[in-house]
Amino acid sequence: MIESLHVSGFKLFRDVTLPRLGRLNLFVGENNSGKSCLLEAINLYAGRAPVTDVLETAAERSADRLRPWDPVNLTEEGTSLTHPVFDLFHRAGRQITPRIVIEKVGDPRPLRVEFQLHRAVTNEEGFRRYVPVAPGDVVSEGVEMALPVYRGDRQVGLITRRLLPLRGRIPDGEKSLNEDALSVAFLPAIGFSNEKAASIWDALVQGPGQELVLDWLRMLDPRVEDLAYIAGKYGSRLALLKIEGQGRMPLRSMGDGLTKLFHIALAVASASKGIVLVDEFENGLHWKVQEKLWSTLAKAARDFNVQVFCTTHSRDCIESFAAAVKEAGSGGASIYRLERKGDDVLATDLPLINVDAAIREHGEVR
Repeated sequence: MIESLHVSGFKLFRDVTLPRLGRLNLFVGENNSGKSCLLEAINLYAGRAPVTDVLETAAERSADRLRPWDPVNLTEEGTSLTHPVFDLFHRAGRQITPRIVIEKVGDPRPLRVEFQLHRAVTNEEGFRRYVPVAPGDVVSEGVEMALPVYRGDRQVGLITRRLLPLRGRIPDGEKSLNEDALSVAFLPAIGFSNEKAASIWDALVQGPGQELVLDWLRMLDPRVEDLAYIAGKYGSRLALLKIEGQGRMPLRSMGDGLTKLFHIALAVASASKGIVLVDEFENGLHWKVQEKLWSTLAKAARDFNVQVFCTTHSRDCIESFAAAVKEAGSGGASIYRLERKGDDVLATDLPLINVDAAIREHGEVR
């Protein structure tokens, strides 16, 4: 469990602390208030491969995912700051924060990513290595900006010009796994791709995961009997529901709500003893089903030992969340409101006991 979270220097966050997190957590706020960024920070912190995770997070919102480390318009340090990896660092005006820190409060092994000048040294065999430039060193040539990645005091990777393609193969020397990694399922606002959903469904063939998914689908349509994937066009796969009295029907023909439920259930079932991240929880879901879904999600989180983090900008979603988790007590759930203040983001812990009054006090959400 991530009982608390401190993030500094990451995207919209100059410095923000969430001192109390529970098994169910909801982040609310207007658009561009940092809700999705907070999920990305949690994903980075809990992820298994720090260097790969940093590069893939940079690539996720980049228009050109394979754009190399731009050799044009270099800074005096010999590195272009137009590469998407630099967009992960917090900016205040023209100033870029020199390091990213993501940690539990008091964590002895925080995740850190730093700007640091290095000398690019090529040996007689033609292999290049990077040597950090210490403060006060005088270096006349061969200086580049590189991004060392740390877990605590241990450097677990170095992002350099060798890692130009954001989704390319990472050299073996840059790989180091996070020993404290958790199983993480990240459901973006647009949902899983069809290929991703099919892959997760296949992996759940052993154990209670597939039955959990079917039970959730029956919340919206009790006629659902089964689900199976078949081969589609051009190597794709198609999800078919078996509906009582109607035979097989494509899942996508049953409406956005059923697909959303399907994807959330896949995320929970695939992240046993780990973390589920759901961006824009309310997408595709009618307000009447949300309270029942939150109650079901709370039970599934306990059964599968999963910690859940969701975002929303819907007041209906907030109210249904608060109503569904009151029985869990203040330690079982949390709601944080995120709000932009200039170049910073503030996080306010909203009381579950009277969340409606707290929303009125801190302003409308949607």
